[in-house]
Amino acid sequence: MQGGLTDSQWYGQEFRLLRDEEFRNEQGCCRMVELQTERVQFRFPGRETLESDFKLLYGVGDALASKLYAEGYQSLHDLTMHSRWGRAARDLLHQIDQGNVERLAAYGASDLQLLSFFQPERVLFIDIETTGLYNINPAFLVGVLQFWNGGGRIRQFLARDYSEEKAILQAASTHLGQAALIASYNGKSFDLPYLKGRMRFHQLTGTDAMFHIDLLRSTRRSYKHTLPNCRLLTIEKFLLATERLDDLPGSMVADYYHRFVETGDQACIQAILKHNAIDLLSMAKLLGVLVANHDKS
Repeated sequence: MQGGLTDSQWYGQEFRLLRDEEFRNEQGCCRMVELQTERVQFRFPGRETLESDFKLLYGVGDALASKLYAEGYQSLHDLTMHSRWGRAARDLLHQIDQGNVERLAAYGASDLQLLSFFQPERVLFIDIETTGLYNINPAFLVGVLQFWNGGGRIRQFLARDYSEEKAILQAASTHLGQAALIASYNGKSFDLPYLKGRMRFHQLTGTDAMFHIDLLRSTRRSYKHTLPNCRLLTIEKFLLATERLDDLPGSMVADYYHRFVETGDQACIQAILKHNAIDLLSMAKLLGVLVANHDKS
């Protein structure tokens, strides 16, 4: 193990070290850390969540939807014979049958409703660490989490110095290109635009994933009136009933990375890797909570 991590350094944080080694692709080499995590259980909604939502019809709001339900219409299938809304209901059902995610999103379907077109095993969680808030500054760590065979696997691609950024960007592009569904926390505003900006800087070609659920947006929709804020640490405390111990604050990540590059201090980079891994696992747990609460609504 070139990086020097041991299982004991991850003890108590739900991670087990599998590999810590040099990784190579066509853009160069970097360091790759692979961890095993606990299984996070989540079941995506069924398509009935779409088929029973009359508000996806243009012109139907809360009051009219309630009126239609009171008249005995319980689903879009029931509504297809309605003299006023039948045609629109048939068109919407056609889009659902075709799995037209983009069109349904335009109708107003939420990210959680659109999860009904995907299998939980296809989701790729992603989180990046950077040297600044804007993509004129290099990214240095890309972490991804996927679940299969009863467990989770985190892969972290680390630039050991600034020259290895192209290798981690290529690794990110490969994973994103293979994903049917990606999940992030503020990734629509930060992570994905940042990666695209750095890829343009290096003249690399990126691939867009089919569907991206930003868990921050879904969390705000559900909890903005009941939580102090929607920071991930707050979510962990109030929704996941966990609190981080000895975690590196996000505001210090860039400074720790610069110190690691300058001095080779492994303690600095281990703190960053741990912070990134906890972020990824918390995202998966949060998705489970959001889906479960959506099913109850």
